[in-house]
Amino acid sequence: MTKDQSERVAGIVIFIVILIFIIFSIKNANKYDDYKKTFEGETIGFVTRIEREGKRDYLKYYFYSDRKILSEVSSQNYGLVNKFYKVKYDLNNPEQNYIVLEEELQPDSIALVKAGFTKIKYYEYDAGVTCKYIEKTKWK
Repeated sequence: MTKDQSERVAGIVIFIVILIFIIFSIKNANKYDDYKKTFEGETIGFVTRIEREGKRDYLKYYFYSDRKILSEVSSQNYGLVNKFYKVKYDLNNPEQNYIVLEEELQPDSIALVKAGFTKIKYYEYDAGVTCKYIEKTKWK
């Protein structure tokens, strides 16, 4: 075998290895998408903050399914914070879930109560203007 032929064979082998790697990557992505389609539970989730852990930023959110469940997804989009989104989860194991960030929800109070949220009162001190505590409410 000449040097030119061995280089050609090496190039073909490298190409085949890369092609196999791409095929397995696509197959694994499809398996995960199929797994996510089995999530039958659907509720409302609330995005609370973005937290840095190591070198990655995680969007923290919570939802209710018999109890409060905290979850996270990798994201740096601060425009998603303090908003409601749809959460799909596994009915048998709610810790297995994902949040649908493509469309923000605008739920009414009845939908939020059905999803497990409660409205709480809190007070903020208005230091500069009235020097009084102002009563406010938020969903939790």
